[in-house]
Amino acid sequence: MITGASCLPEGSYFSKRFENFVADVNEQGKGVIQINYLGGAPAIGDPFSVGLKIAKGAYDIGNCTGAYYQSALPIADVWKLLERTPDELRENGGWDYITRLHREVNLVPIARLHYGVPFHLYLGPDNKIDSPDLSGLHLRVSPIYTNFFQAMGATTQQTSSTDIFPLMENGTIVGYGWPITGMRPGWETVTKYRVDPGFYEVDFQLLVNAKMWDGLPQEARDLIQKIALEHEAKAGEQDAADIVSAQKKQIDEFGFEVIKFEGEEAEAWLKGAREAGWAGIAKINEEQAKELRKTFAKE
Repeated sequence: MITGASCLPEGSYFSKRFENFVADVNEQGKGVIQINYLGGAPAIGDPFSVGLKIAKGAYDIGNCTGAYYQSALPIADVWKLLERTPDELRENGGWDYITRLHREVNLVPIARLHYGVPFHLYLGPDNKIDSPDLSGLHLRVSPIYTNFFQAMGATTQQTSSTDIFPLMENGTIVGYGWPITGMRPGWETVTKYRVDPGFYEVDFQLLVNAKMWDGLPQEARDLIQKIALEHEAKAGEQDAADIVSAQKKQIDEFGFEVIKFEGEEAEAWLKGAREAGWAGIAKINEEQAKELRKTFAKE
């Protein structure tokens, strides 16, 4: 029996695929391996500590975005900059390279449960913008897009995603970053605008404690890896369908208005995101950033 946890709330959109993975392992792994799912953050603790707890052995396996486990591996934030599929990353050597970096802190990424899903900036009523300049806006952030929003002129506040609704409702923040999919119930009541185009990519890795992983019987490792890659293979198609559904729902049901940058403004917005992202990775480790960019980016 091994233990599992998610860095987002149990039952939420970005935890469900991990929970489905756990269910499949427990169904197919009877007599071989079982996962005791302990739930998701913040109910089990700080969401930004889940990856670190996996590295330290408090949990054996988990679902987490790179930005949330920088306390264990700062350069994990690079996952958001992936412009290739997981299969392409395995083929070009990028997966092996970043796995080596993970192993240095006792972690192993074995699959990716979301990819191809962009983030967007969402704004409340009376906060419409007409250019990529975010000066004067106070935005809720996670580490994923802190550097980007700050580079575009915003002031920022890092909090748990569960704080977004009350902070928007009381006016402490006027906007937030979030993927096109997985918006929490209630947020639509305090949100009026979505800014296009989207930027970066949602990344949720299936992480394991390296020492635990290496100590499992080969049969157990093979089963977990097989099921993990089956879920990864379905993720791209699921995400593509969910994006279309979410875009339609936000406009038709929620009544969001889309602020769409085009031409030079769209180029400035996307370039700002990309360069701020890679600049942040280079500050962590310039040599590793150069190597990662060779396999992660399409340039």
